[in-house]
Amino acid sequence: MRCTKCGQENLKAIEFCVRCHQPLRYTCPACKHEQDHGGQCDKCGADFAKFAAMMVYQAQLQAQQSRETKRSRHSLAREIFLAIITGGLSLLLTMNARHKKD
Repeated sequence: MRCTKCGQENLKAIEFCVRCHQPLRYTCPACKHEQDHGGQCDKCGADFAKFAAMMVYQAQLQAQQSRETKRSRHSLAREIFLAIITGGLSLLLTMNARHKKD
């Protein structure tokens, strides 16, 4: 396989050029099609950079949702524990405070 940057002939099994270290194959993140250039997939038309940015944003959103879920579960467990200790007074105060916010 010939390198598109320096013209060095490389073996097919090699992923990067042995002379200039340019990637020899690019794999589309959407359809897994392999091609000799980056940018946009020849098969499905996906833009590599936009697809990667979308995947990063999606991972960040999932992490944020996971943190919010854990936070709400912790808050609920804390309120139940305090309700047992205070005889329900803390739960009444919390419900009153939430009612005033709404």
